[in-house]
Amino acid sequence: MTRTLATVMIGLFLAGCGMHYWEAPRRGVGEFQTDSGQCIQEAKTKYEVSERIYRRCMRAQGWERIQTNYPSDRQFRGPEDEDEFFSPPNPLSERGFTPPGATVDVPNDPNVLPYTQRECGPARGGRWVDGRCRR
Repeated sequence: MTRTLATVMIGLFLAGCGMHYWEAPRRGVGEFQTDSGQCIQEAKTKYEVSERIYRRCMRAQGWERIQTNYPSDRQFRGPEDEDEFFSPPNPLSERGFTPPGATVDVPNDPNVLPYTQRECGPARGGRWVDGRCRR
């Protein structure tokens, strides 16, 4: 009983780990930057910054906020605290660790190769940097 409870607790703890990202069907980083920029401006009121207004605006634009350790190329970082509204994070930042054998696919970027970590290396014309195979 104790072992099962410990396993469940560890599983719940690990499920809660990870960064928050925004995703929307068939939408890329350009659309995210446009929508996020508009929502950031809307969230900056005369007297304060409202994260609640930002999130409501993003949902109205069709974006969903999710939490994951392994974001895809269609999941983007937005501001999470007051300071980030004045200097928003790079939408593609905080990509985290990509496990060996996981494929990385970033379309429309000729410098990023859709290879696994094992297939990336100098002999193949690439190097593994920040969870991506780069030329």
